Amino acid sequence: MLYLRESFKEDKDFEGKNNPPLSEEGVQVGKRIKLKISEIKFDKCYSPFLLKDFSSALILVGDRLVVERTHSLDKIDKNLVIDFVKGLDLDKNILIVASKEIILIIKEKFEGEVDEI
Repeated sequence: MLYLRESFKEDKDFEGKNNPPLSEEGVQVGKRIKLKISEIKFDKCYSPFLLKDFSSALILVGDRLVVERTHSLDKIDKNLVIDFVKGLDLDKNILIVASKEIILIIKEKFEGEVDEI
């Protein structure tokens, strides 16, 4: 099963605007969602290299699983994203944490095979 989660809220006040970390609110939301999904055993977790995406994934599974960063989820390149997902073993529980745009690409192509958390 493929599970999707949009990254949590970024810190808008951060000076390095290109790659901001999570806001405190984003961290708190992440912790609440982690409790709700604690019964799901993920086999793999993927995120782009952006801080907010990677940090969101770490909050959700970082104490149980290594979060694998991939450039395939960095850019809003539909073909690159779809090819990445097609290469995954969907017989396992896989979590992808990424931007809203990436999540929408995956949902559109793999409708019925994904669950949003």
